[in-house]
Amino acid sequence: MEKITITKSQLREMLMKFKGVTFSHLVAFTDEHGSRLVKGVRQLQKLTYRNVTIGSDYTKRINRRLDKQGDLADFVSEAMKGKHFVEGSNILAAADKDVTKEYLVCDQERTAKVRTTFFHNGKKIAKEQAIAKDLFSPSYFSEKKTAGRGQVDEENNFFRLTLGLDNIIAITLNKVHYIIEG
Repeated sequence: MEKITITKSQLREMLMKFKGVTFSHLVAFTDEHGSRLVKGVRQLQKLTYRNVTIGSDYTKRINRRLDKQGDLADFVSEAMKGKHFVEGSNILAAADKDVTKEYLVCDQERTAKVRTTFFHNGKKIAKEQAIAKDLFSPSYFSEKKTAGRGQVDEENNFFRLTLGLDNIIAITLNKVHYIIEG
């Protein structure tokens, strides 16, 4: 597999030009949004490796799943909360309050394996240790709705993700592995 090193601005430019639907492998380093906040700082960060689908239409995807379940396929998606699609793109979103903060919008299948390594104070920590130290907020453990505002059966479920572009370390698209620097 070909490996190419690119900048964050080159990644953005490449994603702005992207058309169609494809599978991708992503590596990202982010705050764990399910961790506790102390003085405005998340107590856990995570390094994730995951396979995703980029470019799929959420409404059509939900309706295909509903049809497969034998349900009426009349789902209409709502706008993202706190984010909006960047003009000319169906995979890049920007924060409503700070349009310089951009996200890759993608889907992850329920059955996709995600490899996650947690960090606390810059050091690797096992999930069990993080739980024992009470670093996760209670909401981390609450049951999540399935796709389509809870209309999709568990076996047909998938997750819509918005990953900060600044948090993406590497991405594989069309059999090319891009390593993102500075």
